[in-house]
Amino acid sequence: MPNPTAKAFEPGLYLPNGSPMSPKLLDGATLPSFIESSLAGIEDYARREPWTFASYVFGVGFILGWKLKPW
Repeated sequence: MPNPTAKAFEPGLYLPNGSPMSPKLLDGATLPSFIESSLAGIEDYARREPWTFASYVFGVGFILGWKLKPW
């Protein structure tokens, strides 16, 4: 006899607790608008703090280049 409280999973993405993932984020924004606002914030920070931003980018590039060597 099937369990009446068990729900059938439909195709799609699910969170670890079993609830379906929504394309909307917590504040109701969609993923493309979240990415656009994040990139705008990064660009604003890069304009305000160019040396700090360049140092972070160099550091991330150095670590990635070191860990992902092609040879």
